[in-house]
Amino acid sequence: MRSIPGSFTVTLALILASGQAAALEIADRVLRGGKVYTLNAEAPWAEAVAIRGDRILYVGDDSGVVAFTGPATRTVDLDGRLVLPGFIDSHSHIGSTLPYLEAVSLSPDMAPAELISAIRGYAEANPDLDPVLGFGFLGAAFGPRGPTAEDLDRAVADRPAIIIDEGGHSAWVNTAAMEKVGLNADSKDPIPGAHYYKRHPDGRPTGWLIEGEAFGWVSDALGVASDEALARAAEQFLPTLSAMGITAAFDAGMIEGDGRLFDFVGSLAADDRIPLRIVGSHYVNSPRQLPTALADLAALQARFHGEFFDVRVLKLSLDGTVEAQTAYTLEPYREPPGHRAEPLIPLGATSTVATEAAGRGIDLHMHAIGDGAVRMALDMVAMARKAHPQTTSRFTICHAQVVNPADVPRFGELGVIVQSTPTWYAYDDIALAYLGEERLNHLYPLRSIAAGGAKVTLGSDYPASWIGLNGLDPLYNIEMAITRQPAGDADYPVQPPEDERITLAQAIRAYTLDAAWQLRLEDEIGSIEPGKQADLVVLDRNLFDLDPYALHKAEVVMTLVDGQVVYRAP
Repeated sequence: MRSIPGSFTVTLALILASGQAAALEIADRVLRGGKVYTLNAEAPWAEAVAIRGDRILYVGDDSGVVAFTGPATRTVDLDGRLVLPGFIDSHSHIGSTLPYLEAVSLSPDMAPAELISAIRGYAEANPDLDPVLGFGFLGAAFGPRGPTAEDLDRAVADRPAIIIDEGGHSAWVNTAAMEKVGLNADSKDPIPGAHYYKRHPDGRPTGWLIEGEAFGWVSDALGVASDEALARAAEQFLPTLSAMGITAAFDAGMIEGDGRLFDFVGSLAADDRIPLRIVGSHYVNSPRQLPTALADLAALQARFHGEFFDVRVLKLSLDGTVEAQTAYTLEPYREPPGHRAEPLIPLGATSTVATEAAGRGIDLHMHAIGDGAVRMALDMVAMARKAHPQTTSRFTICHAQVVNPADVPRFGELGVIVQSTPTWYAYDDIALAYLGEERLNHLYPLRSIAAGGAKVTLGSDYPASWIGLNGLDPLYNIEMAITRQPAGDADYPVQPPEDERITLAQAIRAYTLDAAWQLRLEDEIGSIEPGKQADLVVLDRNLFDLDPYALHKAEVVMTLVDGQVVYRAP
């Protein structure tokens, strides 16, 4: 894709100021007659955009765009439709979605009998699949013991099966899978209390494997990420992102396949077959990865460093999830009584890595669900900034589900981005049961964190979605950030605290300009301004004119990346 020198923007401004617009290049494409929400604070609204190559030439009114229009210019009459900067998913797992795209799709709302029936039906309809894959169950649906291999055997007994939970933090395997990989009573827990196997009283693994070190090797041994399945999945999934207006994304961990996902996505980028910009990361969730974390990231960056696939962020997964009972909390869980999970990676060694990363100007993205993990992340940033006051690193705490009120102002004070997934903002009965009412009122304090001066970014964490494919959709996430209720349901209980709802303008910025800042791309994308790359999305209606509970009904009409149409509605 063509690159234009940074001096272009200044030159353009001088030409326009002197009234010599006619001397400019003629646009390849012009969008006119619309409502263009630019995210440029000095000129937030416009009517028209002119594009030449991969760059924006002009943003302004319809009369001004005429000077950029020639006989060969393709002109789109927007007819009042809304134009936004392309949506940027600030936390997703594009690579890790691909192995499971052909898996049976499950829901956290399904009871055990429904799950078993759905898996059985899928296995019977696909007799050649080995292993049988699934994604999206809720371990808590089975009660404190969790799901067992015997439960899954009722659905699939003739071949291995592995089912990943809704958050990607536990896996459910059947007897055939355990036999194939040699998982038995003699198997040691990878990291007791953090990455481990649920066990029967006699020591045999039950079939519920908690956290990545416990099930990642099982997934790899079963051959989950086959090249053929990845190729089929990419052809289906990448156009779906474009159809939702997603023009860039942060991939928060390509976990499966022992590096094969990086190779596969890298090959797509080399062949110019990725319709969005992907900033990738090296995912660390185990103490064994810490000593070589920065070297491993450097090796990935050396191999994958381009406009459409750029691996350059260190992802530190500090804890798990509330529903898997692996979220690290300041105080014990209410249920089970007295339970308190440990961090997935220890504070001391992790702080050393984070501080060294800050010394090298490496950006950090830290998974923190429980209030203990959030405080741990903030403490690490404080230590890194003290050691390297001039660091250029950017620090993001993703999810930040439970935040102790004492830690809310620290995001702004330390310059930490809070990243969140609003489609999780349905009233959280599990958090209420496991953590109690006081901590339920500490969930997702986005408005307060923003008021303290921190940037807020939004993303899907797909495929860790409680509402299926809709969880990937930026419009669903934008609506639920504003309402803290399921999309379209004004009567559903609001996820407390109600006053932590954010505005539509904040939510759009969190999916565009501030998300671009998180990805270190704010000079290239995230707003509609002359000189920036032409990543745009056209919606069929103006979000600012809609009832908040109707935002998810808006439809993407067109998506452009680098000035090229990558999606057009039928």
